[in-house]
Amino acid sequence: MNTVPVLLAAASQVVTKEELNGIAEYYNYFGEMSETHFDAVLSGKEYSKHQAALIYHCCYLYFALAGRKGNSLAGLRRKLGLPKSVYMNSLKCISKKRINFIRDELFGAGKSFADVFKENEKYVEKMLVEATACDMPEDRKILTNLSSFEYEHPTDRSYLNKLNTNVVIEKLIKLYSEYNFERILLVQYTGSNIRVTPKNIPYLYNALKTVCEVLDVKNMPPLYVAPGSLNAMTVGSSKPIIVISSIALSLLSYDELLFILGHEVGHIKSQHVLYHSIGNFIPYIAGVIGNLTLGIGEIAVKGVLILLYQWYRMSEITADRAGLLACQNIDAAVSVMAKLSGYPPSRYDEIDNDLFLDQAVEFENFDKNAFDKLLKLFSVLYKTHPWTVMRAKELKSWYDNGDYARVYNTDGRRKVDRKPQNIVGTIFEKDIFCANCGKKITSAQRFCEFCGKENIYYK
Repeated sequence: MNTVPVLLAAASQVVTKEELNGIAEYYNYFGEMSETHFDAVLSGKEYSKHQAALIYHCCYLYFALAGRKGNSLAGLRRKLGLPKSVYMNSLKCISKKRINFIRDELFGAGKSFADVFKENEKYVEKMLVEATACDMPEDRKILTNLSSFEYEHPTDRSYLNKLNTNVVIEKLIKLYSEYNFERILLVQYTGSNIRVTPKNIPYLYNALKTVCEVLDVKNMPPLYVAPGSLNAMTVGSSKPIIVISSIALSLLSYDELLFILGHEVGHIKSQHVLYHSIGNFIPYIAGVIGNLTLGIGEIAVKGVLILLYQWYRMSEITADRAGLLACQNIDAAVSVMAKLSGYPPSRYDEIDNDLFLDQAVEFENFDKNAFDKLLKLFSVLYKTHPWTVMRAKELKSWYDNGDYARVYNTDGRRKVDRKPQNIVGTIFEKDIFCANCGKKITSAQRFCEFCGKENIYYK
């Protein structure tokens, strides 16, 4: 069945094209719709959510053709009772390329913006219906004053405390800072990949903006798009950036995109990034110093590396929880895990989360055999991420046991400033390193000159 004439006919029962033009033109010239004017148009008319969405998308198209910003339609969106995600659907479907084509067609024929709704161009109709047919998830709850302590995995915290007092880690931080490995990463990603801005891939930009609002992260990190398989990562401890693969935009739904971005923002909120960067740079650090003895002994170094990777895996569990709080959709969170595990894109509509979670139970049963248990232990020893099926099961358990609801439903939080991690001890009397960003400072500096955080070693 062709849905185009059905949707358009349904919308015509609410407003005529002349009235629609009147709404769009009023907004264009006066900026904000007056309640009286809007009520006069829709007086006594009942409309469904999809009919309201079609009205919104038509006005968005009119605005785009006139060179106005679509987010100026927030008042109209509220009057129609639509969630914020309707704006994301406009960004996704009414693309800049399509807008430029329609504008050129109109100007070439000497027509006005209003004419686009009068002549029933099929490609315009299909574009509007495409935007209208997209899912419109309800607005996310903003978790004001959310602290990462509320959702962090307890093992993440206990391992991190052990790392914070380890002499080998202190020396690794010193090497990481001295050889400026972080700068290498930032140059690599900022110089080779696409920066996401409100004008450049606005759909992705607004998704990250939503995540930061929900998780109460005030400073939105820069976001870059890189080629590659389905993945995202965060690099840079003092000024972290998020890098997401371009294919993620094609393979992930809006809720799934919020989850994977929320996972990365969770790493930043929990101050994971410095240790993550050190873990990723272990091979490079080894190349610089020839070996990893650091004057301590090979066994001690290997022991702390194992601890570092154990913590790394637990930090992923914490970040998954942040991702769930960001998207607020457990089914979307689990389906991301299924996609990361290799589910074929051509069969995404067949993903069964329950079957995927059953696989995690089967995997756990390997522990009943001592050899298989030992095999699992050694195979993950130097891995940065837990088994994907177990990540899904761990997240589902956190959701089912009520911990997610406890964090989600907490209202009236008081703002708590997280103290910097005690990453560096006192073995360096003159050359010490910022507990927040890892950059070299002196004990005489009250605040770090690089990130501005208070120096916990200030005397």
